Amino acid sequence: MSNQLEQFLNEPENMHAREAILMHRMFFDVKLAATRSGYYLNTYFDDVDHDGFDVIFDDKDCLKKTQVKSVCSGAATNSWDIHKRILRPSIYLIEKLGFESSAVGEGNEGGVILMEFKDASDHLDVRYFYTDLFVLMAFESGIIKRRDGRRQKAIETCLEGLYVGLGSERLSVPKAAFIEAKNPNALLALAGMHSNNHGSWKHNVIVATNNIKLAADRSFELPAPIDKFVGFIGGEILELAADNDLLLN
Repeated sequence: MSNQLEQFLNEPENMHAREAILMHRMFFDVKLAATRSGYYLNTYFDDVDHDGFDVIFDDKDCLKKTQVKSVCSGAATNSWDIHKRILRPSIYLIEKLGFESSAVGEGNEGGVILMEFKDASDHLDVRYFYTDLFVLMAFESGIIKRRDGRRQKAIETCLEGLYVGLGSERLSVPKAAFIEAKNPNALLALAGMHSNNHGSWKHNVIVATNNIKLAADRSFELPAPIDKFVGFIGGEILELAADNDLLLN
């Protein structure tokens, strides 16, 4: 049985209150993590909610359009409808990642944060999960995989839908496609923001994907044999994850 707080947050008439409470909590966590990394993380909101994102994160070098979802711990919900535009590459990376080279295939390389919350008596416990184009490409290129075969299959089905249809359409994204972040600092790193984790996993995923799926672009030459490079990238991702079902391929 959920307690009084969880019941309140799960009532349909309280969805706006739930969204506000959880958004404030997330902002506190990631802004504090950014401060520990030596900078202030700016956040902006879209005036008109038709582009599929809730907030823009700005670390002075990168702008990340981000959709935010929430779910109560133990809830039956295991997939969320996300605008395809959020999860598709910008015009620069369309052909390099195997997407259709047109307005149909173009996106904004945004991200999705899933907040799983639970009342822990004296505080609200929140776990952060993250996915974006590069997480999905890491799964598709075999850099990482799910231990559970059914969850791996759900990711493959999601990827099939990502390549077709208009960017304004929605894609059902399973929880399996999200990586649980080890902490708010790791969440920043997964999202490609400046953090104390100085990895380059996103760029490395682009290089590996381009070499695995396509005739390699000269600007994305492999720095090491593909098997070793893939293992290195997987290790970078696992360093950021608190996810026992996530494995190197």
